[in-house]
Amino acid sequence: MNASGGLLHDVSVSFDPVGSWAALATVTAALALVLFAVGPDRTRVTAGRRLALVGIRMAAFLALVACMLRPTIVATKQARQPGTVLVLADASESMTVADGLNGQTRWQELVAALGVARPAARALVSETNLDVALWRFDREARSVPPQDDDPFPLGAWQAGPTAGETAIGAALDDGLRALAGRSIAGVIVLSDGAQHAYPPRDQPPQNVARRLADAGVPLWSITFGQQRGEGQGRDAAVSNLAVSETAYLGNAVEVAGRVRLEGLADRDVVVKLLVEGAAGRLEEAARTVVRGGREGVEEAVRLTWTPRDVGERKLVMVVESQEGETVTTNNELSTFVEVVDGGLRVLYLEGALRVEQRFLRRVLSASPDMQVDFQWIDSTRRDRWPIDLERTLASDHDVFLIGDLDAAALRPRDLETILGKVREGAGIGLLGGFHAFEAGGWASSALGPLMPFAPDRLARQPFDQPIRPSLHLEGPLQVVPDARFGGVSILRLGQTDAETRAAWQRMPALDGANDLGRLVPEAKSLAGTADGRPLLVARDFGTGRVAAFAADSTWRWAMQGAGEQHRRFWRQFVLWLARRDGTEADSLWVRLGQRRIAPGMTISCDAGMTKPDGTAVADVEIDAVAVSPEGRPRPVRLPRRGEGFSGMLADFAEPGDWKLVVKASRPGLPPVERAARFTVVRQDLELANPRANPLLMRQLAESTAGGTRAPEELPEIFDEIRNQPAAFETLEQWSATPWDSWPAFLVMVGLLILEWILRKRFGLV
Repeated sequence: MNASGGLLHDVSVSFDPVGSWAALATVTAALALVLFAVGPDRTRVTAGRRLALVGIRMAAFLALVACMLRPTIVATKQARQPGTVLVLADASESMTVADGLNGQTRWQELVAALGVARPAARALVSETNLDVALWRFDREARSVPPQDDDPFPLGAWQAGPTAGETAIGAALDDGLRALAGRSIAGVIVLSDGAQHAYPPRDQPPQNVARRLADAGVPLWSITFGQQRGEGQGRDAAVSNLAVSETAYLGNAVEVAGRVRLEGLADRDVVVKLLVEGAAGRLEEAARTVVRGGREGVEEAVRLTWTPRDVGERKLVMVVESQEGETVTTNNELSTFVEVVDGGLRVLYLEGALRVEQRFLRRVLSASPDMQVDFQWIDSTRRDRWPIDLERTLASDHDVFLIGDLDAAALRPRDLETILGKVREGAGIGLLGGFHAFEAGGWASSALGPLMPFAPDRLARQPFDQPIRPSLHLEGPLQVVPDARFGGVSILRLGQTDAETRAAWQRMPALDGANDLGRLVPEAKSLAGTADGRPLLVARDFGTGRVAAFAADSTWRWAMQGAGEQHRRFWRQFVLWLARRDGTEADSLWVRLGQRRIAPGMTISCDAGMTKPDGTAVADVEIDAVAVSPEGRPRPVRLPRRGEGFSGMLADFAEPGDWKLVVKASRPGLPPVERAARFTVVRQDLELANPRANPLLMRQLAESTAGGTRAPEELPEIFDEIRNQPAAFETLEQWSATPWDSWPAFLVMVGLLILEWILRKRFGLV
């Protein structure tokens, strides 16, 4: 047989008798005895006719015995399988870098290498059952059909719409999927190894190489280009930018970034922070000088900006372009910051790292309009008391919280500063603890004039003595709001007074509380125990507010199913101290998962409307549109999820500043709009970092039975495949069981019928 049809390799016959060989021999002997013992009547037929009948019966007997032997015929043949050699040629923009010999580009070197390999490729196709499939790729992969007898008709490099990215892994996967069902004789990757691709085309090529190795397919890699492209010796780039999404009017904001300076060692480079003003123009807000260091080391940059206007502001970190730098698209990064007025700044002073303070800080920090500055004053290091808070108190704080802290921990002059701030409109909250209230000597300190309880020098709790039970109320204690002050926002846990009373009755009990002692006449007991002992006391001082809450175990509310009530109580506690209770309108909010994305990425978006107490508005409907940098709107779907609305924003290919506009509608009220901006960054991935990556190419090849080759060794790969045809030959097996086929059945039945017809004709029946 010829090579295409296959060569007969082996033929064999096997038997599987019914029962066993002994049983078959017994049955055969019995049938033979019957055949020869019971023959046709010699007196009624001639010898010739009798011989014919015996011969037919003998044939039927032999056919039956053959079926009982159950023979199987097995034949094998050696066949050459048709297959394909997949050649992937990198046609991305980085292949235009001229870092080859005599100023040749990487693409020119690739085309030249394929030109040298053409005769070997033609010989492979003509002498074997293999063909060559050429694909060119950048972000996408496309098949290049042969022209006439040229298997590699690439020609000059041409810029395409997807040439700005290199997706080696996705190209490998695309080529293998297109050739599914064919035998892959080998894969040859011709590239600089620089994988630059945005999702979803950023598939790691190592994963595809491992799949090839599992399938026994060799991969050869040939790398073009240098690890540093000529002309790209200098490159200044902003590689990272981080800043809080929310800033408070008048508060300093730290903007952190990282700058990569290549080929600029020991040179000073200016980095600037540009901020969008109220008129929409970018203005310089800060600058610094960064000195280039070792290659590949990114330099940290920190700049400070103090917002003077409310609203959304664009921030841009820019590194000045350098002489000889050809790629400047990576010299800046931008993001957006929401500047809010009325954001609460809270100074929380704590003397013991209790469970209570951890839950309280978590609740307050989760509020987008509250900034908590926490300072732990360790009571075990009393040798350092009193501590200096002058710099801390220089900042504008709206509310002061004092936890389980002794008054001796602070300097009298700092306490007088706090006293003056409260007199001028700040709020102060005193929280329970073993050294809180008069156990810590607060009414006898410089803060005494604002305390809601009277001084009592005998109530002091020394650190070196056991806790005095007389200073505390033993639990469990139920918080009972005073009916006279039911309208105070701190205690409001329902829409109506009845709902609030019912909510407090369901609240878990407290472990205990401080005994506040004798209250001053200006103090009001807003809530107490069932037997009338005060737990929550408040008063005014100047234009500020003062509140004392005697318990320190409200964390049990959150742990026992009243987490929302716990959050609401403490938020309302701080808002009341800051005189923000009942003055805020319902607010529409929008949160984006990211403010800076690459083309093809998605952004998570959450929106909703909340009441002043932080609870969600239920009867609101929200519509959203995304507006492109050119001003073209398109609808965005934000379905309701729980108390808010959330969805995913996708398909942003156009670079620039996009805007998400959210409109909230409520029955009987005018609609409210809010917008949030984000940037689609379009950096020059290919030329911003045009280094070749031979390490990646070597990893791909060494994952399989192939290897790395130099460009001039490309013909040897085709010769190697052609000279090892055994790798593409298979043994095909053919088998037949004639005993259970319809021809065997027809032979058996035909012989019996023929005998019966002859016997009838001969007058024997």
